[in-house]
Amino acid sequence: MRINLKKTLMAMAFLSAQGAFAAGGNVNGSLEGVVLDTNGNPVGQAEVIVINTKTGLTRTDVTEADGSFELNLPTGSYEVKPVKSGLVSTEPQVINILLGESTSMSLFLGTDEKILEEMVVTGSRADINTSKAVTGLSMTLEDVELLPMPRNIEAVALLAPGTVSGDTAFGDDKTLVSFGGSSVAENVYYINGLNVTNFRNGLGGSSVPFEFYSNFQVKTGGYSAEFGRSTGGVINAVTKHGDNEFHYGAVAYFSPEALTSTSPDTHFSDGSLYDHNSDNTKESWTTDFYVSGPIIKDKLFFYALYEPQDTEQEYTSRGSPNVRNVEKQDDDFYGLDLLWYITDNHSLNFTRFSDERTITTDLYDDYDPSRDKHGGTPASTNYEFRGGDNTIVRYDGQITDSFSLSAMYGKNEYDLTDTSSVLLECPNVINSNPNYDLPFYASCSGDFVLADIGGDEREAYRIDAEWQLGDHKLRFGIDNEVNTTDLTSAYPAGGHYYRYYSLTPGSGLQDGNVVPDANGDGSDVDVIRYRYLSSGGSFETEASAIYLEDIWQVNDYLELSLGVRSESFNNKNSADESFVKIDDQIAPRIGAEWDFTGGEGGSVIHAFWGRYHLPVANNTNARLSGSETFSETWFLDDGAINPATNAPANITADGIPTSTVISPVHYFSDGEIPDTREIVDESIDPMYQDEYIIGYNYRINDLWNVGVNYIHRELSSTIDDVLVAQSGEYVLTNPGTSMTVYEPDANGDLVKVHYSAADLGFPEAERTYKALQFEFERAWDGKWSLQGSYTYSESKGNTEGLVKSDNGQDDAGITTDFDFPTLMDGAYGDLPNDRPHLLKLWGTYQVMEDLRVGSVLTVRSGRPINKFGVGHPDGDPDYGQTYYTYNNDTGEYEFNPRGTNGRTPTVTTIDLNVVYSTRFYESDVEVRLDVLNLLDADKVTEVYEDAEDGSPGEGDPRYGLATSYQSPRQIRLGASIRF
Repeated sequence: MRINLKKTLMAMAFLSAQGAFAAGGNVNGSLEGVVLDTNGNPVGQAEVIVINTKTGLTRTDVTEADGSFELNLPTGSYEVKPVKSGLVSTEPQVINILLGESTSMSLFLGTDEKILEEMVVTGSRADINTSKAVTGLSMTLEDVELLPMPRNIEAVALLAPGTVSGDTAFGDDKTLVSFGGSSVAENVYYINGLNVTNFRNGLGGSSVPFEFYSNFQVKTGGYSAEFGRSTGGVINAVTKHGDNEFHYGAVAYFSPEALTSTSPDTHFSDGSLYDHNSDNTKESWTTDFYVSGPIIKDKLFFYALYEPQDTEQEYTSRGSPNVRNVEKQDDDFYGLDLLWYITDNHSLNFTRFSDERTITTDLYDDYDPSRDKHGGTPASTNYEFRGGDNTIVRYDGQITDSFSLSAMYGKNEYDLTDTSSVLLECPNVINSNPNYDLPFYASCSGDFVLADIGGDEREAYRIDAEWQLGDHKLRFGIDNEVNTTDLTSAYPAGGHYYRYYSLTPGSGLQDGNVVPDANGDGSDVDVIRYRYLSSGGSFETEASAIYLEDIWQVNDYLELSLGVRSESFNNKNSADESFVKIDDQIAPRIGAEWDFTGGEGGSVIHAFWGRYHLPVANNTNARLSGSETFSETWFLDDGAINPATNAPANITADGIPTSTVISPVHYFSDGEIPDTREIVDESIDPMYQDEYIIGYNYRINDLWNVGVNYIHRELSSTIDDVLVAQSGEYVLTNPGTSMTVYEPDANGDLVKVHYSAADLGFPEAERTYKALQFEFERAWDGKWSLQGSYTYSESKGNTEGLVKSDNGQDDAGITTDFDFPTLMDGAYGDLPNDRPHLLKLWGTYQVMEDLRVGSVLTVRSGRPINKFGVGHPDGDPDYGQTYYTYNNDTGEYEFNPRGTNGRTPTVTTIDLNVVYSTRFYESDVEVRLDVLNLLDADKVTEVYEDAEDGSPGEGDPRYGLATSYQSPRQIRLGASIRF
């Protein structure tokens, strides 16, 4: 008897195309395959037994007439074996199930064991498949830890094709990722199926220590109707579970200050310091202690982890080299996972973790860079509160052989409070009285500030189902969230702001009041303007979605994925009334895969078209629809000043001056919530993006895969606030379109008013991303592996998206874009996340049995540079960055369209590690050395882009100075012991 190897390989390649869109949900994977006899023919009615090698979980399926089988499985390692009466099987084969991906394999039955073994050797392999139109990558924690890289989930996302790190404008401590030209605030994060994205402004999400994760999945595009609320990418992860063996251990990483480099100093043209980096220091300790095992063998398991965190760094404030910041973070993380297999087909999983943390920063304003010294007492202390408790409960069940169901309930909290000793003790004080020897910003804070206190809470549930009906796999579900923001924003020290004036008697104040002749001789009078401001409330957004997807195996070589997602968002004001309500946002997701070589060459052409919607961020609710009390009162100034705060010395317990009132309280806003009809376009449409992908994948052999994709993304609609010149009011709308809004008439009654796009004078929002991506993978063969991508792309438009890197504005959905038509003149061009050339390579090499090395190489083009001014030929806007600068010599404005003032340099980074692993007294011991930025490259990554300061023609000496460099070289020592 001879082996029909051609038939065998064709069947396996067929399986590689079959079910490729079936990704096993957002926390599981899937296994599919075919059972063949020794002639390569399919075997029907064979039982396929799958056993998890660690938990004992057992699942079975019976093959169809064509020999095919399919199972949805939790991630992990499994033994797979076919059984049929009268036939002999090979030894069980071991396969790994990865997050969100399907694994295909061939199994063999026959009567001749020798031939069966020969078939396994020559014709068997397991292939990892996902839809080739779903661009991105999947990795296990073991895969990631082979590489030298930062230990955060964003670092995994940055390995995916087409992803780039965003600007540091949103905080140097944050690693934020741009997917396919989108802003860094348009991604969605999942942990164990729970959306943990920061819904206030979209910047990041909840995070857990690396040791708590088990699998990662990054979707850069082409994702199915199951995923929504993102016009960027999906960062998906699952945490570890316990198994039938008790395990415990410790993993430690130490980055010593002495082995960490610094970035270069930045100087003004006259040689004076702008940014003093050379004395910046950073040191961090991270230690994870874990224990896991069975509570009831084969049934109930636990995994627990505790991580004490200790990070300390010192740095000078950019632009203020005499201000030294000493920052400490030493909060602890805890996490617990309980997994109960009620039966082999039904499981219940409970996960709880806390990523609550406090960052304390002492500021010293007497730092001497020449001696690296500062005083012993900080001028102030800032406190940042972040994170919170997270709880996830989910059920997964294989109801019948063809129907599976999962249900999830989750709740997560995220604190977003920034406070300080200054905010608690120092009211805003401005001095406009020339008789007082005080600075303009006279407050002990040295600035004019607002205090924001509050946090976010998400309560979510979703149900996902999958039903196999012949050649059709139906996937459907619901996905609902209630997101609540609590926010109080006020002037510091309880809401108080004092301003000193010296005014001429008879000067007008407010409401017809004037400055009295208090001195009796007509001389100028010292007065105080007192203002009180407090706003905020509780703001809720209801986000709901349903989806349906048909994965249709049309024939042996063609598969279609026909999906649709319908989303609704109801953003409410602080009175629990609808502020922005948009229903039935229909998002088609359609894909196709064609194995045009009939399986012999492993060549697949794929195509995808999809629409993605982005909800209105809760930041918009809080900024536009809250309750605000804003008042003003004028007093005579008795001259008494508190030397500690420079505020009036004689005030009540409520902060009100006790001197004579000369203009009684006037309310600009009296605490009433705005009528939403006045501030929201009645005809507003959702923010959405369309994506088109066409590509080709080729399997060269068992180890090598290559592919190419063309990707086109277009932001078809966005939401932002615009100034209606006719009324002087800001209205939330789709810029560049017509608007319907209510305005008060002469009697104060609200009447409906319609404005055409021409009336408003704003261009339509534009953002287009085009990319050609080349990918390859050389799988691990026990000796070495290599993987990488090259992306050639362009990202152009007149808006970055939900947030704005140009000025570091994280006011999601209400940036300065489109506030005035003059701000958009010249706004079209290369966007901040545009990187035309992007190369990523990473791999691992086993030097000897216990020693391996790994490396990551990234090369990316520089960031486009702008030249912003403050004026415009048609009239200067009240604020914001224009694309015009005034030339004092010619007396004319010079036009500087977006991105036309060059680029920062190309950035190349090489990371390297050396890892030694061995067995020691029944434990696995590993020691490692990671070197991030091996060559200590220090290319400039961002520059100061404001060319004018204050008024047109007034040059800003900071223009063009470096504001950010590559992360300096960091040497990280690691060790682990596992029992």
